[in-house]
Amino acid sequence: MKLLSKCLASVIAVSALFAAAPAAADDKYPNRPIRLIVPYNAGGSTDMVARRLAELSEPILGQTIIVENRGGAGATLSSKAMVGAKPDGYTLGVILSPTLRMPHIADVGYDPLKDFTYIVALAGYTVGAAVLADSPFKTFSDLVEYAKANPEKITYGTASVGSFSNVMMEETASRHGIKWRHIPFKGESEVIPAVVGGFLDVYAGSTTVLPMVNSGKMRMLVTWGAKRAPQFPDTPTLEEVDGTPPIFAPMGIIGPKGMDPAVVKKLHDVFKQVADTQAFKDALFQFGMQENYMNTEDYAKYAGEQFALEGEIVKKLGLAENKK
Repeated sequence: MKLLSKCLASVIAVSALFAAAPAAADDKYPNRPIRLIVPYNAGGSTDMVARRLAELSEPILGQTIIVENRGGAGATLSSKAMVGAKPDGYTLGVILSPTLRMPHIADVGYDPLKDFTYIVALAGYTVGAAVLADSPFKTFSDLVEYAKANPEKITYGTASVGSFSNVMMEETASRHGIKWRHIPFKGESEVIPAVVGGFLDVYAGSTTVLPMVNSGKMRMLVTWGAKRAPQFPDTPTLEEVDGTPPIFAPMGIIGPKGMDPAVVKKLHDVFKQVADTQAFKDALFQFGMQENYMNTEDYAKYAGEQFALEGEIVKKLGLAENKK
C-alpha cells in the first residue's frame, strides 16, 4: 500500500505540473508529419492496429502519421524514445503493459511516473496460448500435465521479455509448480514461424495467430481474458480451466513529459473520434483486441496504480532476479 500511495502521489504531482504548463501550442498543430513509435516489429497485432489508427487519424489531423517499428528491449523502446524527445506533439509512442512492468525487471532508462504524458488508452488485448494443429496437446490441461512430468521440456515464445503473455505463462507455472522455458522475440510475427517450424512448442500472445487458427494450421488452447474471446468462442478462458484470475493488457498512446495541454487535448479528441468508428472497431476484432478507452486523466491515474501492482507481480513471480 505504501508503494501504491507513493506512485499515486507522483502521478498527481506530475498532473499538477502538466495542468500548470503554459498553453503555447501552435494553433496550426500539426503542421508536419507525426511519428508514432510501435515497440514491436512490423506485422503483429499491435503494429497493424497502430497503422489503422494512423490511417484513420490522418484525414482529421491533416497530416501524415509515420509508424516506426522498434522491436526488442522488452517492448520498451517506444517508451525510451520519449525520454529527451521534444514535447511538441510530433513524437508519440504506443505503450503496452511491459512499459509499466519492465522498470521492475530491468534498468530501462525511463520512469513511467515522471517521463511521459499519458494521452489516451484505446484498446486491450485478447491473449492466449496456441499450438500446432497436430500437437499432442489437445487442451491447456494436457500441456500443464506434460510440463509437470517433464520439467523445462516445454518451450513457449512471446513477443518480449516481461510481456503480458510472459507473465501469464509464468503465473500458470507458479500456480501448478511447473517449469517451462521462455523464448522471447521482437514481436509476435516472429513467434508464429518458430512454432510452425517446430522450434517452439507453444505460441503465447495475442490473436495475431488468428489466421493460422482459422486456416486449421494451429489450435488455440486457452485465452486469458475475463470472458471467452469472440474470435475463439469454443476456447475456454484460463479462469475456466484452473481458476486463474484474468489480467487485462491495455494499449495506449503517450508522448514526452511536458506536452502542451492544448496539443494533448487535440490528439486525445482525434484518437477518441477514430476509436468510435466502426472501421477501427473492425480492426480491433480482426487483430484480436477489445475496446478499452480511458481519457487522459484516467489513463494517468491507471498508470500510477498499475505500476505499483506490476511491482508486486514481478516480485511474486521472481521475474527480476537478475536486475542489479
